[in-house]
Amino acid sequence: MSAALRRVTARLIAAGGVPRSARPSARPRRRGLGRACLVLFVCAAALAGGVAAPDRASAGENPRVAWKGANPYVFAVGDSILEQCGQGFGMGWRSLGFAAWPGATSDDMRGRLDGTGSGWPQWTVTESSVAEERQWFRDAGSLVVALGTNDVKTMSLARWRANIDWFMGQARGRPVQWFTIHNPQWQGHVDLFNAELRLATDRWPNLKLMDWEGYAQQNRDLLLYDKVHLATWRGCVEARDRMIQVAAPAVPSSTRPVGYWYPRNVPTGPVVLNGWAAGFVPDPGKTVSVNVRVDWRHLTRFAASSPTGDFWARTASGRGFGFSLGPEFRGHVICLDLVDAAGQFTSLGCRVG
Repeated sequence: MSAALRRVTARLIAAGGVPRSARPSARPRRRGLGRACLVLFVCAAALAGGVAAPDRASAGENPRVAWKGANPYVFAVGDSILEQCGQGFGMGWRSLGFAAWPGATSDDMRGRLDGTGSGWPQWTVTESSVAEERQWFRDAGSLVVALGTNDVKTMSLARWRANIDWFMGQARGRPVQWFTIHNPQWQGHVDLFNAELRLATDRWPNLKLMDWEGYAQQNRDLLLYDKVHLATWRGCVEARDRMIQVAAPAVPSSTRPVGYWYPRNVPTGPVVLNGWAAGFVPDPGKTVSVNVRVDWRHLTRFAASSPTGDFWARTASGRGFGFSLGPEFRGHVICLDLVDAAGQFTSLGCRVG
């Protein structure tokens, strides 16, 4: 570790978060056009609230609503881990910024957004005012929530449950992406709080969990020695930001299915077609089909309906697919297209078998 990084690390641990001068988010961003355009979408953003459902869901399972925002824009709320990665949080022009600061709990954020709280550092108000943050929280097409890291230290489980329901109620049916919690020093509480998040997906069909706990446990090299905060910008680009991107709802005017066709380098035998697919509308739980074309002509279609261990497929609420063509198809051009329940197509490309 370089001397500079050691100094930043020491300040991070002492302050309970990333100092503003060391934040990647210090880079300027231009969001004026997106914010102006948001006004045009808000009038049409009347979505239904959450309803109860009997089946227990877990991180990575499909939300039970069409996974598209009321408008393209996203607003995020969180603690120092979200704040580390900057106001774009991987969403580019779709980001309206965030409200995030070191030490923030769901109680603190709730108070900042409903007007009952105070005491947050002034430098954390990165919009023109807290009132503007409340406007984006109210009007964005979808929300990202990255809270809980600090809650597990002091908050009761009942209060955590109540705060989850408060945030989901404020969403008014809009898609919500919520990171699961990773804080190994409080692992017993983390397990209970994450279980409560998973139970909340029963009550709120517009809630999608992003499994940060699982990812962080398997990629500990991305973390500082406190085992909580990110060690480098790579942890933002390759992990947190990418997770938000992959799990994000579709832009309302672009809801075609997404997926990935795994590369294979086996030169002989059957031609194996493996990958994953995820749909957005009319119901992301509906199966996406894979259309196979050989030498530009339709051959067959099969469902992407298999469980998958691919982390990114699960983050997208996708399902796996696997199909084999006989060795006689070697040397032919094979093309795959995804087709959702609404008949929308997305090409995964063509290869020589």
